[in-house]
This record gives sequence, C-alpha cells and structure tokens, in this order.
Amino acid sequence: MKWNNCPCTINTIRTITLFLIALPVSAQAPAAKQTITLNPINVTATRSERSIQEIPNAISQFDRYPQQRFQPGVTLDEFARNVPGVFFQNQANFAQDLRISIRGFGARSAFGVRGIQMRVDGIPQTLPDGQTQLDSIDPSLIEQMEIVRGPLASLYGNASGGMIGMTTRAAPQERFMVSPRQVFGQYGLFKSELFAGGRHERFDYTVFGSHLQQNGWRDHSNVQNYFSQARLNFRINDDSDLMLLFRKFYSPEARDPGGLTHEQVRDNPRQASTRNTRFNAGEEVDQEQMGIRLRKKPTANQELSVTAHMLHRDFQNRLPFFDGGQVQFDRLVGGIAIQYRHDHRLFDRPNRLIIGVDYGIQNDDRQRFNNDDGKRGALTLNQIERVQNVGPFFRNEWRMHDRLDLVAGGRWDWLHFQVKDAYRTDGDQSGEKTFSQGSGTVGLVYHLDRQHQVYTNVATIFETPTTTELVNNPAGRGGFNPGLKPQTSLSQELGIRGLIRGFRYESALFYIYSWNEILPFELLQAPGRAFFRNTGESSRLGVETRLATPEWYGLRSEISYTYSDFEFQKYTVDAVSLRDNAFPGIPQHRWEGLLRYAHTLGFFGQIHVQHIGAFFVNDTNSVANNAYTLGQLLFGWSTRLRWLEGSIFAGVSNLFDERYNANTRINAAFGRYFEPGAPVNMFGGIRLRIMPF
Repeated sequence: MKWNNCPCTINTIRTITLFLIALPVSAQAPAAKQTITLNPINVTATRSERSIQEIPNAISQFDRYPQQRFQPGVTLDEFARNVPGVFFQNQANFAQDLRISIRGFGARSAFGVRGIQMRVDGIPQTLPDGQTQLDSIDPSLIEQMEIVRGPLASLYGNASGGMIGMTTRAAPQERFMVSPRQVFGQYGLFKSELFAGGRHERFDYTVFGSHLQQNGWRDHSNVQNYFSQARLNFRINDDSDLMLLFRKFYSPEARDPGGLTHEQVRDNPRQASTRNTRFNAGEEVDQEQMGIRLRKKPTANQELSVTAHMLHRDFQNRLPFFDGGQVQFDRLVGGIAIQYRHDHRLFDRPNRLIIGVDYGIQNDDRQRFNNDDGKRGALTLNQIERVQNVGPFFRNEWRMHDRLDLVAGGRWDWLHFQVKDAYRTDGDQSGEKTFSQGSGTVGLVYHLDRQHQVYTNVATIFETPTTTELVNNPAGRGGFNPGLKPQTSLSQELGIRGLIRGFRYESALFYIYSWNEILPFELLQAPGRAFFRNTGESSRLGVETRLATPEWYGLRSEISYTYSDFEFQKYTVDAVSLRDNAFPGIPQHRWEGLLRYAHTLGFFGQIHVQHIGAFFVNDTNSVANNAYTLGQLLFGWSTRLRWLEGSIFAGVSNLFDERYNANTRINAAFGRYFEPGAPVNMFGGIRLRIMPF
C-alpha cells in the first residue's frame, strides 16, 4: 500500500492477531473460577433469535443506553459509535444522505447506502436493486441496533456485504406514556419530537413524530423535514402475533452545498460550490411506507412468519449542471417474505433449520429535465425502470459437539432489470438485463468455555449495480450502461470474542477478494452526477478489535481499532495500471474511544473521541484527505418525581475544533473532493416523560 507514514505490515497484523487469539486460551483455566458469566445477548440479524455466542460472524449489538436519549438525534451514526469496521461520513449534507461503509462495502456510494442490507422492525429498507435511503429513519426512535460486519448474502441476497438491523422503541409498560423532547443548537439546529405509547392486555402501540430544521454551517446547506411513525402490536392468541407499521417522511428542502477543491477549503471552508449555488442543487422527498408481519408458532419448536411491505417515494432533485440536471421519479416498491423455522434434533444433537423465500418488485417512473439555473427546462429523458427479485434461501445451525457449532446456508437470487423508453427522440433505448447467482456460507463456532468463543466463516457476496448506477450512462443516452457488471466477492474471516473479569472483548481478522468492484467517477460535462465502472479485481485485508470495561462506580468505557489494507489487484484506466493502489474513501487506521459516567443523583456525562487516518479520494491515489481527530462531550441531569421524569442536557461537538472534511466525493470532477465539517459547536435540550396513569 502506498503510505509513507503508515509503518504497519502484514507481519505486524499477524502478530497482533495471534496474540489476541492466544490470550483467552492462556487465561482459560483461571477464568473458569470466576463468578462473572457472559450475559446472553440475543440477536435477530440471522433471521431468527439466536445467542450471539452461537453465530460465526462479527456482530455488534447496541441498546439505547441512558446517554443515547440526549444526542441531537440527527444522524444514525450517533447510535453506532465505537463499532470497528464501520465508517460513517456525510453527517451534514442531507441531500446526499449519510454514507456508511462496512469493510469497504458501501464506500462507493454517491448518495444513500450501497452494498449493505438494512431493516427496521423486520421491514426491509433496502430496495430490490440494492440501494437504501436513510432519510426516512429517525435516529431518536431507534431502541436497538445490530450490525453484522461481514457478508450475509446467503440470507439476504443482493447487496449483503454487511447488515444493519434496527428495532424502534417499544411500548412502555404503563397504560399510557407521553414523552416530548426539544433539541436546539448552533447553525439553526432545531428539532422537536413527541413519543407516546401504552399497553392494554393483548395490545400495545407507539406513535412518534418529529420536525427537524437546520441552516447548516456551510452556505446552501439548509434542511427541513418531518417524520412520523405508528406501530401496533396485537397478541392474537398464545401462539400468534401481528405487527402493523406505518411511516411517513416529508422533506420539502435539503440543499446540497457541493464539494470544494483543496484550495477552496483552505481559503473559505464555509462556501458552497458556485455551480451548486447557481443551479440550486438540492432535493425534495415525499415518502410513505407500510409494513405488516404475522408470526405463528404451530408448536413450541416451530415458527412461521409472513412479512409484507409497500413503499411510495416521490423524489425531485437538482444537480449542478444544465444537460439533464433535474431528476424526478415516482417510485413504487412492494415485497413479501415467507419464512419457516424448525428446531429439532439431528443425529441426536440440537439443530435449527430455516427456509424461506423473498420477493420484491420496484417500479421507477423517471424523468430528467435540463436544469436552467435552478428552473426546470426541457425534457431529456422519460423511462420506466422495473426490478424484480426472487430469492429462496436456507440456513442450518447444528450443535455438532458440546463445544462446536456448524452453520451452513445458501441462497439463489434472480434479478430482472427492465427499462421502457418513453422518450424516443434519440431512438428507442428500451432494454432488459437479468442477473442470477447463488450465494453460500459455512461457519464454525468453537466454545473454549462458557465465556470465550473462536469462530470462522467463508462466504460469497453478490452485488448488482442499482438502477441509478445502471441508467447513469456515460454515453449520455437513456437505457442501461451496457458495460457495467455485477460485483462478486469471496470472504474469509477468523475471530474471537468473550469476557475476561468483566471486560468484554472481540477481535476479527478478515480477507475479501472481489471481482468487478464497482466504483464511481465523474465526467467534466456533468460534475455532481456519479457514473460507475468495474475495476477488475481487488483485495481487502482487515483487523477489527474492540474492548469494553465493566461498570465501576458509574464509569464505563470502550475502545475500538480498525485496520484496513484495501488494494486494487487488477485495474487499468486510460492504459495506466492502478495495481496496488489503495481503495479511495477508506482510512487505513481508525481509533475510537468512549467514556461514560452516571451518578446515582442523576448527573451523567460522556466523552467520545475518534481518530480517522489519512485516506485517498481518487483511484490514482494522487490526492489524499488529511487525518483528523474529533471529539464530543455530553453532560446533563435527570430526575423523577412520581409520574413525571425530566432531563436537561447539553453537548459540544468537534470538541477540539478540528479542521476536517465531513465527506469526500470519490473521483470527483475538477478536484472537488471535499465537503468541510463544522468547527466546534454546541447543542442542548430538554426531555420529559409523563406517566399520568
């Protein structure tokens, strides 16, 4: 890897990994004498509730701890800090959405999320073509988050380089509870929230609404949106339950300040790109979603579930160029999943079999217009894009020995992309593409004792281009980009996790080899629009570690480290070989630390620090984003008096007043790679919880 200031080598990584793996083995005998036991942590990311100790994957689970209630509630990374292997960018540009990458999957995204499956309350947020929009998920509503750092294509199919599952806040135990919250901060931050819910015999419910507005630190970065959700749970009888979910998101304004060159960042980091101001770059979104899930247990060892969902999204945006610079589409999405689980005995050993099938359909009615300095011009494209996805799957989890679990699974995905051209001025660009591929995994978990496990897995990953990536044709015509192929990968992982005297630890070493890696680039005649190409072959070697301490007099702490050595193996652009060049957009080194304190009198505090190493922003590795260190300080006080609970809180973001870039645009035209982040700034708020009954 081309880093003069990064002395880490493969031998160093091997030494660290061998040390981490050997440590619990040497401590195994004394650990057996401890009274501390590893509390069971159950997750549902593998499509059934299972102890994390029995899963041969790197999984992080986070519950809403008390201090989480006092974050600004603006972006999802507030909930998932200190997760190794997961890198967040673009927390301030709501027109482009939060960027998430897991082990490099998702790093190519120009907007939204790619290569990662996401679900909320079991309802898919990832579309059949593999893209996910995060704007319609309010972080303040999340109760629990599970992150699988590695492939789950054998369960979820296309775009499953990682998985993030979220559960929204459950109904309170009281018959009725209402909780308003108000947040305010610098640069016009103002967020109002209202949560309410209750229980009555076999029925419980929650409703939530929020309004966010923010002027933004940079010019031309205003945002305003409204969000609401209602979730109803019915206990039909002792073996059946039903969930209904309704969600609404409306954003009348989300402006895009655009990327800047290095010189522009140095001279005036608050400025917006002149092209983005001239063409009034930004977007408006109006979206509704509905989901329903029915679960039934015919016997104590069996469960059948049916999940159906629908989504409608009305989207309009303005990009910073004239020719086809305004996009509008009307999107309809539907899907259904049927799943059956059976717990039984195989060769007189416990066994769990999961079988099912997913079906999804996506229909986009898309138009493009010229962007005449922010006003809508002539029509340049009019087409209907349709995607259908069918994926049958199975997973078998077998306790083949008292200390050894064997997991195997597979899935076959069939995806059909179709475009119908209704704009025939440049000829008929209608066409269709079909992608189909199998995905498989096999993994082992060896239980050193009740507190420590070593695991390993091998898995394949299948990722097609999304409709947006396919229709953004560098040739300037409608239809599909004929040269863009699906990306496939083979992943190998070795990890260890457990508990030593109350200290929870985990460490993972992985190697991923990919063919036809999909990466973005821009053209000079259309700056701000991302086009995509395949790179050939690439490799990813990484180490992820995390250590969390037990609580001691109200104090708890965590620290994590991620090492990423991601390189191109075969990649030629304009007759120039880029072999051994580093992946753009991924730091080689990343540290995070978190320290929390809670006093019995209600006072609390938290400090979070992260260091992001330097990384390149283009495939040629000619331009790099400098390393930076960010910190956040949070403090407040909570108290309760009979039926009323109240809290006040305040925080400081970018605690060290670091000059840094909150987002980087990979392979951007004209050198506009950087989107600067805000300097030191403050926020605060008040929260009430009222229980009148």
